[in-house]
Amino acid sequence: MSGAESTTGTYDRTPPVWSGPGAPGRYFDLLHNLVSRAIKQRYKRSILGFAWTMLNPLLTMVILTVVFSAVFGSQVPNYPLFVIIGLLAWNLFSLGSSQGLASVVDSGALIRKVAVPKEMFPLAAVGANLVNFLFSLIPLVFVILVMRVDITWAVLWVPFGVFLIGLFTLGVALALGTLNVFFRDVRYFYEAALLAWFYGTPIFYPIEVLSPRARAVLQWNPLYVLVDVFRTPIYAGTAPATATIITATVEAVGMVVIGWLIFRRYHARFVDYI
Repeated sequence: MSGAESTTGTYDRTPPVWSGPGAPGRYFDLLHNLVSRAIKQRYKRSILGFAWTMLNPLLTMVILTVVFSAVFGSQVPNYPLFVIIGLLAWNLFSLGSSQGLASVVDSGALIRKVAVPKEMFPLAAVGANLVNFLFSLIPLVFVILVMRVDITWAVLWVPFGVFLIGLFTLGVALALGTLNVFFRDVRYFYEAALLAWFYGTPIFYPIEVLSPRARAVLQWNPLYVLVDVFRTPIYAGTAPATATIITATVEAVGMVVIGWLIFRRYHARFVDYI
């Protein structure tokens, strides 16, 4: 039997995405179909459908601005812009990682029937959220125009910031997706962890409001620098600091390597647990 054998104790020999002649191009159609399916399923039976991609960050921005502008607004010029940039970066990470975490288990029926590289499923989950993210840039442009914010050459750093966040997200999805196959409680623990992670990341507040000790702790939050690489070129109109770029790159590349190694170490046993 090629690919995976579903009997207990057997191992899946499905090759990595890039192995063999013609790879990874031969899996592009599969990835495209998985991304399309994920997007369609997300907005299935929704009246507004894909419009929620643009409405969600706008509505959340309005709520956070109303609630926290009295606290942080005086310290943060163009506070709504500050908030929506952080929200877009956070949504890309949180939705991509949480859906990537569940992608292997949720695709169990397909995995048992067809021999495909299983890393395609977390990759497709992150890819689908990247597509949603690109459309969510529309409300960001709207806010920029309404607030008459000047855009500088530094905006050219934005794609790099998005790439790093996507890379880090994929690494988290691969690692947690592996754990979720063997321990289904991982999904629920991660939902709680995401809430704490959100408040521990300067999404709607500037780091300057924190005490020196809190700032020192926050430096260990990888999303702090990743969000900064994305936010600074738009909000401040300057390139991110060199140290920030280096740190964010190391974190993103390191996370995807760790996630990939974990995934490839245990992927052959997935068919026995899904």
